[in-house]
Amino acid sequence: MTGLYLRWSALVIAAVVIAALASRYFEQNLTSLTPEEIVSLQPTRVVRVIGLVKGGTLRGDLDSGHASFELAGRQEALPVEYDGPPPENLRELKTLVVIGSLDPSSGTFLAHELALVTNYGYVVGAYLIGLLPLAIFLFGMERKVTFLYREIKESKLYEPETAHHVDTR
Repeated sequence: MTGLYLRWSALVIAAVVIAALASRYFEQNLTSLTPEEIVSLQPTRVVRVIGLVKGGTLRGDLDSGHASFELAGRQEALPVEYDGPPPENLRELKTLVVIGSLDPSSGTFLAHELALVTNYGYVVGAYLIGLLPLAIFLFGMERKVTFLYREIKESKLYEPETAHHVDTR
């Protein structure tokens, strides 16, 4: 039984390490800031900003991939200059994620890519709901099989009865 617990402990440790690495990747590459955070933090690196395209502010030639608009947060709006591939999902009053960097001299966000808003909490919850019961079931089944294997191994071997033949000649 010790081997069983060691295997499952190693599996749990591996799962925790993978979850920690995935969380770190999410924080570094997939976390989206709000327009208010961009204005207050003034980041110099490429970031993701989530907000609502403010109504009446979308201008430019969308077919060529050039547009300007304001991305509204809860309290502030961030002017955005988009220059990238022709967007399929850029329209007024749509929540979206823009990827780019802030130009500190003009206070304009220079975006080169648009992304859809995803619900990572839902995805993580779906995996946990699906995989956690499966892991518990597999642990229980492996424990029962190990117990049964040990019990069979320790039991007396089967010895068939031998029939005594009487020779009646």
